[in-house]
Amino acid sequence: MDMRRLLILVVTTLLCIAGAGLASATITPGFQRSSVVRLMTSSLRGNAPAVPAAAPVPSRSPVVSPPVISPPVISPAPAAATVAGPSPADQAAAAGKVTQAARAILPGADVGFEVFDRDTGTMLASQDADRQFASMSVVKLLIALDVLAGDNGALPDNGTQQELHQMLAASDDDIADDLWSADGGPAIVTRMASTLELTGTQPPSDPGEWGDTLITAQDMVKVYQYITNQLPQPQRDLILGALSDAPKIAADGFNQYFGIPDGLPGASWAVKQGWGTSGSEAVMNSTGLVGPDWRYVVVVLVSAPVNSYSTVPAAVTAGAAAVSSLVSPGTS
Repeated sequence: MDMRRLLILVVTTLLCIAGAGLASATITPGFQRSSVVRLMTSSLRGNAPAVPAAAPVPSRSPVVSPPVISPPVISPAPAAATVAGPSPADQAAAAGKVTQAARAILPGADVGFEVFDRDTGTMLASQDADRQFASMSVVKLLIALDVLAGDNGALPDNGTQQELHQMLAASDDDIADDLWSADGGPAIVTRMASTLELTGTQPPSDPGEWGDTLITAQDMVKVYQYITNQLPQPQRDLILGALSDAPKIAADGFNQYFGIPDGLPGASWAVKQGWGTSGSEAVMNSTGLVGPDWRYVVVVLVSAPVNSYSTVPAAVTAGAAAVSSLVSPGTS
């Protein structure tokens, strides 16, 4: 058999094989038709390369998305417990009652007052609390605090302790005169106003008239907060012991139970009262702590023309009685 006939036979055989394969099977993806042509051409040239391997079939497995991780649910931290104070409307109503009650007894009286809850740090009612009034004997609190400030937290000698008790409890003017003169008079008020950050408290224009020291209701609330919160325990006990031991009749013979004591019957109290005249005005002040653990600070300051001196105590008592609904836990 000559070479031409042999070549024809080989080609024919290859074509038959290729055709049969193509007819019986689907061409695998990745095995292109050009590979068959190259195979035939190479065979004609006497080169028989290996048939290229089919490319792998891409997987048809479903695509699995990564799991969705929800952020953890974090509950908000519980809010700090707060005690809601009275609304502005309630404060206004309470303020109106105090002033109305005082003026029902004494029309035209000037009234300044504030009621403060020490437990919650809430001002419960206030009106004209920045109005200045002559202090009368209420300034004796500043005199006593000034004496104690010089002892670096320690109690003074027994004799001075007795004098402070008598000056505060019985409102003894003679002791107040002596301490006022000995400790610098108006400078006492200046020092205490600076120490306690009192913004409306001023020394008297006449250095010898300690009763004409000017005070405000809001400043007196600060004074009582200072006594209860900042004084060392022995000094605090001395002051509050005297204020809670006030007799009905003061050293000068005046009935000092007007205001808080008579207006809030049944309440525990520690008070410093003030009464007298300043220029053409009669002034009566009732200030102190009321209720269990001295929870409330109550300050009622009233002034009126001097010819109504005998009526002013009743006006202060009516004003104090009007705050009973605010300090009811202490009056039950």
